[in-house]
Amino acid sequence: MKKHLVLILNIIFILAILGGVFYAMYRASLMNTEPEVEPIATVDEVATVDEQPTVAQKVYNVGIIQRSNVPNCNNIYQGFIAELAANGYINKNNIYLDYALEENKEDCEAAVQRFIDSDYDLIFAIGPYATKLAASMTTEIPIVFGGVSEPEQENFVESNKAPGGNVTGVSDYTPCFEQIDSIKLMFPDTKKIGAIYKATDTESVTQALIGEKEAAMENIDIPYAKYPVESSGEVYSVLEEMYSDGVDVIYLPVDKLMSKNIKKIIEFSYDYKIPVVCGNTEMLEKGCFSTCVINYPSIGGAAGDMALDILYGGADPAQIPIAYIYDCYLHINEKAMKELEIELPQEVVKTAIIE
Repeated sequence: MKKHLVLILNIIFILAILGGVFYAMYRASLMNTEPEVEPIATVDEVATVDEQPTVAQKVYNVGIIQRSNVPNCNNIYQGFIAELAANGYINKNNIYLDYALEENKEDCEAAVQRFIDSDYDLIFAIGPYATKLAASMTTEIPIVFGGVSEPEQENFVESNKAPGGNVTGVSDYTPCFEQIDSIKLMFPDTKKIGAIYKATDTESVTQALIGEKEAAMENIDIPYAKYPVESSGEVYSVLEEMYSDGVDVIYLPVDKLMSKNIKKIIEFSYDYKIPVVCGNTEMLEKGCFSTCVINYPSIGGAAGDMALDILYGGADPAQIPIAYIYDCYLHINEKAMKELEIELPQEVVKTAIIE
């Protein structure tokens, strides 16, 4: 029994030795063989793998031309820039802006020519002079204007509803609607509005007609009478006629003849305690009671929306109606308030600009 046990142990020992020898030989063969590895990528190759190619977005070139360095024009420009920025379009991001403020006529023309020679995608013209210049120099590049009172009368467009060419934009026409609306707001008990203006001044006649239409609106519903005059000699007698007719608020459109006679009108207003709601800040500063003034940055903002519609929406300027802005501020002359001994509703005082 012992002999068998010894024999078995010897066999196991011999097998162990042989196994160790074979394992050592296998390890040696592995060390003499080069392992297969993936090649290391170069920096350029890594970039190609990690960064998938993207389609480059088109950068639109917009030329901005402005001649008059005045607050209203500057505010239109700022409103335009703010609108593009609010929508995510500004320099180095889809839209490149080339702004030229040139008060000299020749420099202004040279700037527009640069836009044309560089084949810009759109021109934003601020004010009537810049618009007229740009429109006369190109019929191919879309032009959006800001701050042209009556583009149809200026022959910039075929009509305000259907411009018909490469020009459209945003008007800064006197906000007659808001000026009449403010009368209802300030003087809710008004019995009659009287508009005085030069009979042959096309613009003031139009404003008077707009005022009449607005006064007849259901939410206003105030009797309204027109008092056209031919000359300065008629102004005071017509004012007296208005008083006799029971006019308790005078509406004064933007009118050169009325501006010439503004002192006479203000004296009448203060003597008879009849407030004058006027068409612009110039007449307000001379003593009129109030006016509504357009928020000029909103003109630039609306023009910015038009530009984006043309560039990104494929809109045709020929079919974009002229826009009119009704975002206004109510300005009140503090001296006139005291002279006329008028106390306004608190909701008006809180929102108006009293100066």
